[in-house]
Formats: sequence, C-alpha cells, structure tokens
Amino acid sequence: MTIFAQLEALLFYYGEPIEIAKLASLLNIAEEEAATQLDAWEKTLAENPERGLMLLRREKKVQLVTKPELKHIGETIVKDEFREQLTPAALETLSLVAYLGPMPRASIDYIRGVNSSFTLRSLVMRGLVERGDEKGTMFHYRVTEQFLTHMGLHSIAGLPEYERYRAILRDFEAQMQPSTETPPIPPLPPENSQNTQESGPIVPEPDVS
Repeated sequence: MTIFAQLEALLFYYGEPIEIAKLASLLNIAEEEAATQLDAWEKTLAENPERGLMLLRREKKVQLVTKPELKHIGETIVKDEFREQLTPAALETLSLVAYLGPMPRASIDYIRGVNSSFTLRSLVMRGLVERGDEKGTMFHYRVTEQFLTHMGLHSIAGLPEYERYRAILRDFEAQMQPSTETPPIPPLPPENSQNTQESGPIVPEPDVS
C-alpha cells in the first residue's frame, strides 16, 4: 500500500482538518517526511483532471476536500437532504450528540461503526448541530439552541431519560480510566507459628527499600 493511499484513507476517515504532526504519528513516519509526501500528493491531485479531490492546507493542518469546480455536486446533495425528512442515520447521530455530547466525530464514528462526516455536515447545515471549540486535536459537536427550540426544551437536560443516559456514560468513562490503585498485599503469617510449614509457603515480606 503506497503512502498516498494511506494518506487518502486516513484523511477521508478523519474528515476534518488534522495537524500534520498527528498525521505523521498515525502513519508512523517523521513529520518532515509527511510534509514532503503531502506536497507531492497535493500536486498530483491538483494536476489530475480525473481526480475530484484536493488538499486544503491551513497553517500546520491539512484536510481532504472536493475541488471548487465540483461544489455543485455537494450543493445538489444538500438540497435533496433538505427536501426530505431526517434519515435514520441522521436521527441516530443527532441522538448521540444530544445525549452524549459534546463529543468528537471520532467517538460518533466508533459508536455507529461508520464514517459520520456527511451526516454531521447535514445536521450542521440544518442548524441542529454545531461544531464547538477544538479540544486537543479534534472539534467537539453539540446540539444548537435551534434544536432545543424545535424540541420545546429550556435545556438539554429536559430530554427524556437524559440523566439516565448521562449516568451510563459516566460509568463507561470511569471503567475506561486506568486503575491507579495498588492491589492489597496478603497478610503475613505469624512469625513463630508452628503451622507455617504445614499450611504452605510463607509469603515473602515486600521490599520497601
């Protein structure tokens, strides 16, 4: 698999601007090499009329996007989306953002098992979801005031069984945290116990030096 193929797959899956340093880390290559490969691939995409994609670079970030001359295709898709009711995929994604958000797209993809880039973009266009501040290297999505108004809610906590699902989320996050507790040391048997040899080997005293 060529480095270009790996770059394409990673940027397509990520769906948002990604730092070149993080891209290099994910591909297990040096940042300088990643930048060099991006330069070459950017030129290849730009010069090939058979490709509908291009690289969009801002500062130290890069994103895979469609070429400007093909924007009418995206506009047609968006218009069709607005003519129709929310799809099951959109409802599923909206529910996740409402109950578990703010959350990054990677978490939504992980839970749904598919790339949610287009679905999130559609929800953003409808004014139901918005992209919040960047945390770490990823943006977090949350529902909008328009969503709350549409649902007749004063706050997100007014959703049915909201606290129940938030509690499930907190339990899940707690389970994912690495344990920092030291396992208890079994007690030592009495030093002069006559039953020591009969009951099995003595547990050695831990070295605390």
